[in-house]
Amino acid sequence: MYRFLPAFSALLALTLVAACSTDGNAYFDEAADETGVGGPFTPVESEDGSFDVSGVTGPPELAGAASEVWAVTRAWDDVEGEAGIAWAANSGLDWEGKYDAWVASFEPAANADGSGQTFQITTPYGGRSFPAPSLECAEVAFMLRGVFSAWYELPFMIQGWNAEAREVMFAGHFGFVDRRGNVVGRFPNFRTSYHDYRGEWTEGQPWPSDTRLRGYRLADDDENPFIDPVPGKVAGGGAYFDELLLNKRAGYFLRLLLLYFGSVNLADGSNMFHVQPAAISPGDVLLHRHQRVGTGHTIPVMRVREPAEGRFEADVATGNIPRRQPKWEASASAKTYFVDNDGGGTGDASDGTPLAKLGGGLRRFRTARLVDGRWRNTVRVADREFFIDDGNLEAVAARPMQFEEIMAEVPPDQQREVAIGQIEDARNHLRMYPSSCSARERREVAFESLYRIMDVHFFTNQLAVDAEFRLIEDYVFADLDYEASKTCCWNGSTSAMHEIIMDYAAAEQTAAGMCMVPTPFMNEGMGADGYERWRAHAASIGRGAEWVAWSEGEPCAWRDVTTDTLAPALGIAYCDLADAPPPLTCDPEPTNNDAASATPLTEPIDALICADDEDWFRVEGTGPAQVRVSFRHSRGDLDVEALDLEGGRLAQSTSSSDEELVAGDRPFMVRVFGFSSAS
Repeated sequence: MYRFLPAFSALLALTLVAACSTDGNAYFDEAADETGVGGPFTPVESEDGSFDVSGVTGPPELAGAASEVWAVTRAWDDVEGEAGIAWAANSGLDWEGKYDAWVASFEPAANADGSGQTFQITTPYGGRSFPAPSLECAEVAFMLRGVFSAWYELPFMIQGWNAEAREVMFAGHFGFVDRRGNVVGRFPNFRTSYHDYRGEWTEGQPWPSDTRLRGYRLADDDENPFIDPVPGKVAGGGAYFDELLLNKRAGYFLRLLLLYFGSVNLADGSNMFHVQPAAISPGDVLLHRHQRVGTGHTIPVMRVREPAEGRFEADVATGNIPRRQPKWEASASAKTYFVDNDGGGTGDASDGTPLAKLGGGLRRFRTARLVDGRWRNTVRVADREFFIDDGNLEAVAARPMQFEEIMAEVPPDQQREVAIGQIEDARNHLRMYPSSCSARERREVAFESLYRIMDVHFFTNQLAVDAEFRLIEDYVFADLDYEASKTCCWNGSTSAMHEIIMDYAAAEQTAAGMCMVPTPFMNEGMGADGYERWRAHAASIGRGAEWVAWSEGEPCAWRDVTTDTLAPALGIAYCDLADAPPPLTCDPEPTNNDAASATPLTEPIDALICADDEDWFRVEGTGPAQVRVSFRHSRGDLDVEALDLEGGRLAQSTSSSDEELVAGDRPFMVRVFGFSSAS
């Protein structure tokens, strides 16, 4: 068998999962004590599993009410001629178009921790701009939509189910209210409790600050080191909102919105609607859902390009658990999200529910408007031709395959680099947060993609891939079963702990005197919290104070499991990596490039041929023989000749199939070459 290195290829679907949670923490408990309302709020279920374009009847207008966060002076369909932060004068854009233009205007910027790129948020206030804050993924989408609505006094409404009161509640420009317009629990009367400086501040003056707002955080991992904190505190979401908004009421509102709502509410058809792939736009949100409630992934669309008619490229930004600045991902990496069936595609979740029924896929915010004196979350007339009803499961599930067809192809070399980059990104996250199960899963899914890419395009098997790309830390931080491992609920691990864990792994190998399978970092049921092995090692090397005990970073149904459960391993066993043969390479130095240097052909081989190259083989023995050369014609056209020892042609094969076959009486020579210098 003869195999070759292709020059071009179609995209293979890469999948990447980074879980985001809607669960609470001590900071949520603080908010619940203030409001007297538990949560988070869950989705609102419709009777038939779908919501039409008219939306659900919400609260009354409530203009000027004490609960109001900002007054509504514009509608999303309004067209105004004034220039703005991302649009020219007389642009012809309505406010939905201006929101899209604002999101598309964000420029990539360095992450505060140096681990990649996030984006820079522009504001309408005298050129003030800031890197994106550290957020979970759903929080990114809520924050962008809420901030823009507050700046430009546009209607904003999100609804959820208040399980304590057993009724629908609404969060928006009017505050947190029920359908009658009454404030829910002890949620604030924003207009009468907090200040709006928009009518007082002018460019050039010191920025007004609200000390109380500035001191609020969303969680322990809510840190924005590029923002000046309140003395003695860490700059979290409250400090960020204080810098972003003159209307401090909106800052207080956003803090509560992000604590009480999550990706399950974005997957709710009353808040966002499914969009056809060809209508993709900046400001849209791609949701990955594995279950009806709980963890998922929210992927805001940043930019969309159409390099050729009907072909699209999209850049996205993703958050994570634990919180981090949203990561900017360019189109080659972003495509992997859109073609993944977790985005509402075909197949079923672990409980048998069709993935298309979980709310995943490309979605767009509904726009709130007054209908007969009450707010409704509607689908704009301009969007209705792209609207997909939640109940149309066939249309919902078809979208990942449609994205595969309309999104621009990515060359094999770039596919490989994307997968390798995703692996390293997951490792870097684990180096900061070694308990992260989402990062372990992301790494393994990226490896699975790398296996496919290397097999199809580079003819490299899994053993060779693992030997080249696997590190011992991939085995130490082995993938865990998320729903059977309490490590996955632990958001408080640190980079110092990663160093301690890896130091133990190195000491373990040294003590063994030979290769041994590294001990996975997981709850083993040893000691007070299950991690005694590593706690004791930390103490033995003088770093005991740096070891942090397990804590429940999010509500954890499996907090009491005796030992964690490893997920099925994808990689080759660690100690087998040394047995891998060296990978095939396209050697630029002449080897078997002519008859005099022909390689004896005695058994099937794998080989690579370079562009503008030819390979020669010698078939020894006596009697007739056939030589079959198998390859992928779509990746490059190879031709084959059989020649006698004097160079006379015995046979040739120049088909356009994936196989060429020649025959002759041994001994004879075989010449393999690319048609028009193909490789």
